[in-house]
Amino acid sequence: MDAIKAVFDFITGMGASVMMPIIITILGLLLGAKFGKALRAGITVGIGFIGINLVIGLLFRNFGPAAEAMVKNWGVTLTAIDVGWAVGAAIAFGTRIGSVIFIVGLAVNVIMLALKWTKTVDVDLWNYWHWAYTGSLIYTATGNFLLGVIGSALHAIYCLKVGDLTAPTIQKYFGWPDISIPQGWAATSMILI
Repeated sequence: MDAIKAVFDFITGMGASVMMPIIITILGLLLGAKFGKALRAGITVGIGFIGINLVIGLLFRNFGPAAEAMVKNWGVTLTAIDVGWAVGAAIAFGTRIGSVIFIVGLAVNVIMLALKWTKTVDVDLWNYWHWAYTGSLIYTATGNFLLGVIGSALHAIYCLKVGDLTAPTIQKYFGWPDISIPQGWAATSMILI
């Protein structure tokens, strides 16, 4: 068991810039893409993560002095920074939970479909970041990787169920049959429909 844990820790410890290209390449192959195209997609994702991390680093290094100047000149007290969804997604995918979220999300979706607990197939892999963010927060707060994965899975289940519940309204509104919106950002407000 310790050997399996060590291998898993090694794989997830490589970070999103390494793990995401591997995962995207494997998913591409599983979905029928030729190896070259799947590998190119994986490498592109890896480069994207490196770029996002560079931008985040620049943002925080350069935003600090600007924020200090605002406090000094205007007397503004800043207690939080809203960095937007792109930074949240990069942070979520950059964690240990983020490195396995595609496997977790797809497994949850396939199991729910097989058990007929959902009619929704969530193919929007980019928006799995919501689930990774939830799991990453739990992992950071508890230090327990398994709890983080369970939190991600529960968030995925919730979003898929909300997608099912709101599908008739979404389909009627947009005039498109057989669609739903199960993403985390939508699931929080869709319940109001």
